[in-house]
Amino acid sequence: MQIKDLASLIAFHRKKAGLTQVELAEFSGVSRFVVQDLEAGNGRTSWRHIESILQSLNLELEPKGSLVEAWRQEKESTK
Repeated sequence: MQIKDLASLIAFHRKKAGLTQVELAEFSGVSRFVVQDLEAGNGRTSWRHIESILQSLNLELEPKGSLVEAWRQEKESTK
């Protein structure tokens, strides 16, 4: 997923939830500027902040790629 797609997805879900950027920021425990930067597609946001925002919007990122299934199997075998 490209940062612009993530930005668009977050803005879409925030608006559908009826939240302002300030409200989402407060609910996520981040500053308003983090939400603004993320929705603008700026790459200055930390992963921790992205996780908080995604969690607040009940969103998850799903890894994709040719080796993802192999990674999952290896991860399961080491438990």
